[in-house]
Formats: sequence, structure tokens, C-alpha cells
Amino acid sequence: MAHLLLIDDDVALLDVLSLSFEDAGHLVTRAKDGTEGLERLRQRAPDLIVSDVNMPGVDGFTLCRKLRGAGDTTPLILLTSRDSEIDEALGLELGADDYISKPFSTRVLLARVAALLRREELRGGGAAKGARLVQG
Repeated sequence: MAHLLLIDDDVALLDVLSLSFEDAGHLVTRAKDGTEGLERLRQRAPDLIVSDVNMPGVDGFTLCRKLRGAGDTTPLILLTSRDSEIDEALGLELGADDYISKPFSTRVLLARVAALLRREELRGGGAAKGARLVQG
């Protein structure tokens, strides 16, 4: 069972994703925005993060930049309604492991999460994860 951190300001989407991931056997922590997501990361390091890009305050790109800048290698999937090639390239260049445009298939998202978790497990779980996120 993997611990996932889901970050999105759309409560209805958070509900759907939480139920889907819990039904798939995962432990889910939720955050309603990037600021709360960073706080959740400091409390307990997840095995994988799924974050919206368009959020007030700390958006998904900023979250990704902060994580990777702190040496945090936790797998990260960005979800967004911003489907331009430039935005997708930016998300991946900042260090996201995947970038999925809304609307998306929950089944495909579950499969992508499973693939990233398998890859991480094969690598030995990554040594520089989660709780090492710097303050600020």
C-alpha cells in the first residue's frame, strides 16, 4: 500500500480521486491547495504526489520547483486544464514525472501512478524524499 498526497482546490475532484485511490488500496492524504500540500509533506513524506497546477497561492509549478530545488525526488504527477505544449514542457522541465491534462481518465491516472510506484520500487524507493523539504 502506497501513501499518496493529493493536492487540488477542486473538492469534488479530490473526493473522486481519494475514493478511487483508496479503492485501489492506497492510503490518501488530501490538501486543498499548494500551501497545505507543503505542510502535509513536512508532516509525513508520501510515496507519490498528484497535484493540480492551477491553484491559488502555491501553484503546482511552484510546488514542483520547491520540491526539486530541495532535492526531493518524490514522484510527482501534475494535473491541469492548461494543455498547451509550452505548459506541459515547463512542468516536465521543472521536474514533474508526468503531466496530465483535464479532463482525464481516472483509470489511466491510476495506471500511471502504479507505473511510477513500480519504477520507484525498482530503484529502491529513492533516498531524498518528502520530509527533507526545506521550510519556506
